[in-house]
Amino acid sequence: MNKFLSTLFTVACVLLVSTIGPIDTVSAAQKGRSPIDYFDVMHDGQVAGEVRVNTANAKTPTYALAADGLTPNTKYTFGYYNTPAGDPHLLGSKDTTKSGVLRMLGTLRPDDVQDLESALFWVAETGPGDYHEWIHGIRLYQNGWFIAQLAVYYSTDGGVTWHESVLTSNLLRGESITMPLESLGVPEHALVKIHVIVKAGKDRTGTEVFETDYSYLTYWGFYYAEYEIAGTTGNPKLTYNGVDIME
Repeated sequence: MNKFLSTLFTVACVLLVSTIGPIDTVSAAQKGRSPIDYFDVMHDGQVAGEVRVNTANAKTPTYALAADGLTPNTKYTFGYYNTPAGDPHLLGSKDTTKSGVLRMLGTLRPDDVQDLESALFWVAETGPGDYHEWIHGIRLYQNGWFIAQLAVYYSTDGGVTWHESVLTSNLLRGESITMPLESLGVPEHALVKIHVIVKAGKDRTGTEVFETDYSYLTYWGFYYAEYEIAGTTGNPKLTYNGVDIME
């Protein structure tokens, strides 16, 4: 267990001893027949927000996280413990807004929801190299007034050195492309981040770092990171829209 996970383990133990009251959950049974469970989300011993788990579809349960009062423009990791002695279940990571708000949507594996009644959900600032969400590929929507090409940077040594792989086909305004990273020559379990080449303009690189995993398949498909590039050659704007499941 790395330093980051060890820290989370220690924090979880303290929270369970000192903040039993605030972390009690509201079960679906208490909400009638609703398939939605509501849980407190902890940060530094305090309730920072709420996560809603929707189990209406047992094969693809989903979560919606809403947390406030966090450090602005900072990457946080979101997860939970079933018991303080267990390993953390890491669900995702994302940057907060300039006002310290963290919003995340995602899916859970069916096995993850079996013991949620005793779960402790938390958010914590992400340390360098601690956690990277798994993806199979990237989807890019091109809505800019320029010609663009999809590329990625990838690393096989934990981010020490980066290599570039470029898809040479051009993307015009209104077009999109969905590309498995394996087709770009990115090795499995490499770190990867998007890089968009803007012809005669300023290139853009995503701040999100993922890990490639070509074997993990949900009931509905593989995980893809979605991006949009827009604007003009002088000021293109790359936006991360989250991770979606695609066949």
